[in-house]
Amino acid sequence: MQDTTQARAFTGKVAGLFGGQVFRVGIGVVNGILLAKLLGPAGKGDYALIVLIPSTLLVLLQLGLPQAFAFYAARGRTLGMLPKTFVLTALLSLIAFAALFVILPLLQQAILHGIALSLVVLGLLVLPPSLHATFTTGVVTGRQGVRWLVGVKTASSIVTLLLLVAIVGGLNAYVFGAVVVFLVTAIVQAMGMAVGAQRLSDATPSSGRISYRELFRFGLPQYVGSLTTHFSYRIDTYVIAFMLADPSAPLGYYSMAVTMAEMVFIFPSAVQTIFFPHVAGSDRADANRQVTQVSRVTLLVSMAAALFVACMAAVLFQFVLPAFAQSMQPLLVLLPAVVTLSVSNVTEGYVTGIGRPGVSSSIGVVSFLVNVVANVLLIPRLGIVGAATASLLSYTLSSVLMTIVAGRFSGQRVWDFWVPRRDDIRIVVRMSLALLGRVWDGLRVGRGGRGAA
Repeated sequence: MQDTTQARAFTGKVAGLFGGQVFRVGIGVVNGILLAKLLGPAGKGDYALIVLIPSTLLVLLQLGLPQAFAFYAARGRTLGMLPKTFVLTALLSLIAFAALFVILPLLQQAILHGIALSLVVLGLLVLPPSLHATFTTGVVTGRQGVRWLVGVKTASSIVTLLLLVAIVGGLNAYVFGAVVVFLVTAIVQAMGMAVGAQRLSDATPSSGRISYRELFRFGLPQYVGSLTTHFSYRIDTYVIAFMLADPSAPLGYYSMAVTMAEMVFIFPSAVQTIFFPHVAGSDRADANRQVTQVSRVTLLVSMAAALFVACMAAVLFQFVLPAFAQSMQPLLVLLPAVVTLSVSNVTEGYVTGIGRPGVSSSIGVVSFLVNVVANVLLIPRLGIVGAATASLLSYTLSSVLMTIVAGRFSGQRVWDFWVPRRDDIRIVVRMSLALLGRVWDGLRVGRGGRGAA
């Protein structure tokens, strides 16, 4: 990440997206606390299972297409792209609902213990809007539409907060109301991303049209990696639901720990979102030079975020959500896991951006298999702490393997991805000041607007 105009632009976009995500996650924390208080451990566990099914189907149906849309959008080939997102959404959703008609009774017996079928079906309606949102988010990401990404996701978080208060709290709808909120929020996000994708595509002259064949040719090698990454994140939930006699409360505790740990992903997610199209649209030599420093800076910020989350969680579980105190122990194991995974996020964005999506898929398979074996061995012995430990082992392995591969492609040494330097600290300080400057400017504009009124 050299001190060039291009590098400064990249840093500014990351800072802007990160700032927006900080605000959004702040609202998300309030939403999570409110949902936990309203549902309790058992209700939150049931809600986690209901949401898990469409989330899993979403990953199964993507076929690597979001990454393909982002890749070709980054290269300017946006002509006719948006209609293809609608066609693919319709076809894939029909296939999914046909398959669900067959397997839903099996899921009820295996993991959906005692959950009403109506709630499960209601949750499944989120699939089409969520699937379309992933495709259009790929277009927005490829065009590096930071304002659209931040604006739509922030609006979705605010809608979630308002609906939780109105439906779950005001009407005492509990799990049913929470699923309704989940569905409405998905629709809002899908509409916002569709508008953003169209506006960004219209604003930039297209360099050509892509075919369905090209989309699948790029996406399918990435697909295995997307599958293994998702199931590496969620296999612990499946194993807990399958192996424990009464999984509702343990799943409630564990889902709360996961929600808190995922706050550390704010910065790595912002970096990956911008770095992938940045690499795809940049000179290869520049990307090779930048990847190690981007990795180290991301690691530094993630470590600081993990420390902050640990302190916040200690206060939260002591004074605000004492019913979820059992979430603290798995959280302390998950935090170092997500810190190490932040390096994998950066290197995966680099490897995919240079047009080698199959590599991350191969590493994802290895990491996933380790995760499955570790979960099966550790959950019966250690419960939800065992699930967190399995994540720590597999995430660390994934990051180490990704840095080895990225080092070979970029000509860099493996430890250059991991060992921070003095310049990295300067970049973190610069980005922090830039973010604070954006917040301060926003406050000044807000005060000026009120004064004018």
